Amino acid sequence: MIPEIVLGAIRIPTFFLVISLSLSILLVFLSKRVDQFGKSRTHAFNLALILMAAGFIGGRLMHVFYEDWAYYRADLVQILFFWNGGFVFYGGMLACLAAAWLYVKFQKLNFFEWADFFTPLLSLSHALGRVGCLLAGCCYGSMCLLPWALDNRHPTALYLIGGELIIFAYVRWCERAVIKGSAKIPPRGQLFIKWVFLHSLLRFEVEYFRDDFRGHFFTLPAFGSISISQMICLIFMMLAIVYFIVSSEWLKKLYIRPPS
Repeated sequence: MIPEIVLGAIRIPTFFLVISLSLSILLVFLSKRVDQFGKSRTHAFNLALILMAAGFIGGRLMHVFYEDWAYYRADLVQILFFWNGGFVFYGGMLACLAAAWLYVKFQKLNFFEWADFFTPLLSLSHALGRVGCLLAGCCYGSMCLLPWALDNRHPTALYLIGGELIIFAYVRWCERAVIKGSAKIPPRGQLFIKWVFLHSLLRFEVEYFRDDFRGHFFTLPAFGSISISQMICLIFMMLAIVYFIVSSEWLKKLYIRPPS
């Protein structure tokens, strides 16, 4: 692990460095997508800035108040030292969803249309962010003796990076199939919901290999101890399944009566 890069008297936290570089990459990717899909550049970059701010604030606050409040309560000024790391992905994601929904409602835009547009960016941002986790040594895994272990622990950050890059490739493939005409245009929101389901499934599984504080929510006979993050994953997966059932063609045909 490389938590810091030392340049003389200057110490640069690798987590903060990776996040900064990732945001630059994502903004370039966003600009290209705006041109490719003919979206409003104003709305696209407004949403990007809102998502960055909401993700930062939501992720930080959930870490402070849920994961390590005893530490921060003793020294409140440490809350401001965000460059040392300390973010919770689902805190940021929930804040992003709320902030994006408020923006599109205020601007009278379609939420799912813009959610689909940002889906590849969301997937790639998570993969890049986990590189910061890997270097910082946070979100570490449980002890193991497997050949690919890092410091005799499961490289959970690598599991998430690899899995998320596969999901990213899949959502990009879905987009290209529609653009090329080899797949029909899906309902608005379908690409985003696919990512929500696949990401939640990936995260649910990787949680079992984590060894940092996860927070026990309850126990299921088939799954064992369920963490807060796993509970959020289950909720997202169930909502995604409901969406696919409701929007499925066979269900529509089932309830559409033939003309008399």
